[in-house]
Amino acid sequence: MRPVEPTEITAGRLHLRPWRTYDVEAVYQACQDPEIPRWTRIPTPYERRHAEDFVTRQTPAAWANGTGAFFAVVDATSEVLLASVGLMGITPVGDAEIGYWCAPAARGRGIASQAVTAVARWGFGAPGLTRIEWRAAVGNLASLRVARKAGFTLEGTQRSALVVGGGQRVDCWVGSRLSTDPPPPPG
Repeated sequence: MRPVEPTEITAGRLHLRPWRTYDVEAVYQACQDPEIPRWTRIPTPYERRHAEDFVTRQTPAAWANGTGAFFAVVDATSEVLLASVGLMGITPVGDAEIGYWCAPAARGRGIASQAVTAVARWGFGAPGLTRIEWRAAVGNLASLRVARKAGFTLEGTQRSALVVGGGQRVDCWVGSRLSTDPPPPPG
């Protein structure tokens, strides 16, 4: 795998950028919300050392080895952390998986769907991806709404295929977006 060039994306009110050391505390605070570990693969309980490792080691390594591209989603004016969106498991044949979470104060404002759309568009461009997969625990209706708004097609359910909440295995919905799919409508 070749490195993926760390990139910044401005999408209206949002600025997406690689994680920076000063983001550690904001990540740690956001991930104290019980809804994030409930639906994602983050360690539970989420400790400050997990945020430090994610921001300072995991995400730079993924960019450097070409297996991932992880973005802090911040307010374009204030730099307040709103969400996290990342492409992971990037393969040499152009596949990747998208993952995301939204800070509690930023939910319900279309931020996640706008950020996911921007990252997918970028992924089909510069890194040359052809297929981005989305997976979410069955019942995560907020993630399903985000994925659909961002142009992903629901393909089915996989049994016990996702591990969330610090080790709980659950059924998950799976969907994808292809580089040949029409872009989602604005808004």
